[in-house]
Amino acid sequence: MNRRILAIVAMVIAIVVVTIGGAGVAYAYWTAGGAGTGFGAAGTTVPITLSAGTPTASLLPGGQTGVVLTMTNANAATVKISSLALDTTQGASGFAVDAGHSGCTLSTLSFVTQTNGGAGWSVPGKVGATNGTLTTTLTNALAMSLSAADACQGATFTVYLLGA
Repeated sequence: MNRRILAIVAMVIAIVVVTIGGAGVAYAYWTAGGAGTGFGAAGTTVPITLSAGTPTASLLPGGQTGVVLTMTNANAATVKISSLALDTTQGASGFAVDAGHSGCTLSTLSFVTQTNGGAGWSVPGKVGATNGTLTTTLTNALAMSLSAADACQGATFTVYLLGA
């Protein structure tokens, strides 16, 4: 019996030692402290560059056409453009016409703000020395009213856009 009691006592002592040791480790883990410093910085974001938009087809009075443009991203990360709107600070309220059609009244043109169905556009980031680009066609974004003058026949238009 002595051996059996000795084995039980040894087991109880081992359990107590493990429990106390585990409690000490847990206490050390939860009460340990430390100090240090850190530094973080954000890079400078460069605005996206938009090429002047050009109609995808000839524009007739009362008609619509698409506008094609290229968006260029000089940032390392992809940049999201939510919408493309007419930049009325450029040209004549956002439009220009070729020199051979100076009699064409640009007020007969209109542009519908584009959102790509609410999805916007993701312009890829710069890779190495090559800027990211995305060329897109804005379907039926440009329209000409029925009141357009004959001077607009065969004109080449430029559409100035800005992204948001």
